[in-house]
Amino acid sequence: MGFQNMDITAEEIADSSVELGDITPSEIRDFDIVVVGAGASGVPAAGFAAEYGAKVALLQKESNVVSQGNCGSAIIKSRSTEGGIAKWIHHTNSLCDWRADTKQLRAYAEHSEEAMMWLYNRAGMTKETEYGDGSKVDSNTDCAKLLNDGDKLCAFRSTSGDFTGVWNDRGNTYDYGDDHCYFWAPWIGPKPLNVGFALRKILTNIQEKHSNLETFFSTPAVKLIKNGKRVTGVIGKGPDGKYIQFNASTAVILATGDYTNNKSMVKRWCPDIDEFDKKQSNKTGDGHILAISAGGKMEPQGHTKMMHDFDSALMFEEPFLYLNMNGERFTNEYTGFVYMGNILKYQPSYKGSMLDKDHAEGSKGWYVTVYDSDYVNWPKDEFVDGMVPPQVMINFVPGEIENPKGVFKNLIDLHCCDTLEELAKELDIPYENMKASIDRYNELCDKKYDSDYGKPSKYMHKICKAPFWGARKHIRVSAEVSGVMTNENAQALHEDGTPIEGLYCVGNLGGPFYGGSDYPFHQTGLSLGRCYTFGMIAAKHALGKL
Repeated sequence: MGFQNMDITAEEIADSSVELGDITPSEIRDFDIVVVGAGASGVPAAGFAAEYGAKVALLQKESNVVSQGNCGSAIIKSRSTEGGIAKWIHHTNSLCDWRADTKQLRAYAEHSEEAMMWLYNRAGMTKETEYGDGSKVDSNTDCAKLLNDGDKLCAFRSTSGDFTGVWNDRGNTYDYGDDHCYFWAPWIGPKPLNVGFALRKILTNIQEKHSNLETFFSTPAVKLIKNGKRVTGVIGKGPDGKYIQFNASTAVILATGDYTNNKSMVKRWCPDIDEFDKKQSNKTGDGHILAISAGGKMEPQGHTKMMHDFDSALMFEEPFLYLNMNGERFTNEYTGFVYMGNILKYQPSYKGSMLDKDHAEGSKGWYVTVYDSDYVNWPKDEFVDGMVPPQVMINFVPGEIENPKGVFKNLIDLHCCDTLEELAKELDIPYENMKASIDRYNELCDKKYDSDYGKPSKYMHKICKAPFWGARKHIRVSAEVSGVMTNENAQALHEDGTPIEGLYCVGNLGGPFYGGSDYPFHQTGLSLGRCYTFGMIAAKHALGKL
C-alpha cells in the first residue's frame, strides 16, 4: 500500500514511526483483532476482544503499557434521568464550541459505566460490580469498595458529582433543572502511581486467563495492509529490527495516542501548543498517519488541547496576584487555570527547568503567583476551597526540607522570603517591575475595584504582610485530544463519511469528541473515561457484540 494522495506531509511522516516504500516481512501472523497501542484505549480494546474469544495481537511502540493521568470517569446511566443525560450532552457540546459529535457524546454516556466497572474489576481493585450503597455518589461511598490491591495502588479519592440544578464555573452556567446526570470519578494512585500501573495489572490479569491475547512490546506499527478498500492488517517492526505482518481477519484498532511530539503536525494542526513544553514523549501521530494512509481524514483544523499542568506547589486555582516573567501583571487572576495556556501564549518565554528538546532556550507557559502571609485568612467559597497551611507549603520550598515525603520534585518551586526584593530574586523576575506591579495592585485593593482587569473585588487582597510567598508556575501540554474523523462506533471514516472497512481509531486518535480550543473541564476524568469507553466500543462493534 502506498502513500499517494495522503493529506500529510513528508516532515510529519519523518517525525513518526511510519515508513514509506515496500516492506518485506520476515514473519506473518494471523489474528482476528490487531490493536496498535497499549494505553488507556488499547488495553480495554484488546481485553474486551480477548474475553469475547477473539485471537488478539496487541502491539506497543514502548517497552511497556503507557498511560498518563489518575482520574477517569463515567456517566452512571443507571442513576441518571433521560433528560439529565440529554442535557449533559447539550452542556458538553456547548463547552466544545458546538463542534462535538453529539452521537459520540451519547455513546460515551450510554457505555462508559460498563467500561469503567470493567476496568476496576480487571485491575483487581474491587470485587463489586456496583458503586457504594446505591443511594448516591459521593466521596465516601465511591471509594469504600474500591480496594487497595496490595501493591499500594488504590482508589484514593473521588471527585464524582451530580449535574442537577444550576451548574456553574467561573465563566459559564448551565441549568439542569430537576434532571440528574451522575458521573463517577474515582482517582487511581496515589501519585507517582497512575492509571498506567492499573492498565499493566489489567493486561497481566487478562493474559493469565486468556492465552488468545498476545502482546508485542517495542514493536511500532509502521504500515497498514489493505485488500481493496478494507484494512486487513498491520506491519510492525520488532525490537530486532525485523518486520512482522499481523493479519487481522476482523479489524485493526488504532489506539496510538496523540501527536504532541510530532513538531510538524503540531505546527499544522494545533499551533496553539507549539511554543509550550510537552508533558509526554513519543506521541508522534503514528496512528493518525496510518489512518490517513488508508483514506481517513483529520478533524477540521483548530484541534483541542489539554494544558492542565501547573508544576509548582499545591495551590493553582487561587486568585493570587499573577505576574509574567518580566514582573508585570497580565490578567484577571480569577480566570480558571485551564485557560491560562491561551493567555500565556502572548506572555514572555522563560528558560526554566523541565524544558523539552524543542525548547532548550526557553518556552511559553511561565508565570508567578505572589501572595503574603495573610493568605490563610482569605474566605472560602465554591471556587476557592481554602488555603494550604504554611507548614504544608514549606515542603515545596527548595532546600527548606531535606527529602520531603509525598512531594513531586517538579513541584518544588515555591519561595518564602522576608522581603519582596528577596522574593523577586528567588523567582528570577525584575524587582523594580514586580514592586511597581504590587504597588498598583495594592492601590486597586484599597479601592476595592479592579479597573485594570476586572477581577471580582472579594478576591482582591493586598500584599503587605511578611513573609511573602511566590510560586513559579509552568503550564505544559498534557495532551492534544483531536484526531481522525470517526463515528460513534469508533470506525475511521472516509472523507464522504462512510466507514473505512476494518479500521477503528480510539482514544485521543479519534474524534470529534471535543471541538473547542480547550478540553472541557466540567467533569473530572472525562478524557480517560472516553478512552476506556471507546476502546471497549471498538472491540464490541468489530465483533458484533455492541
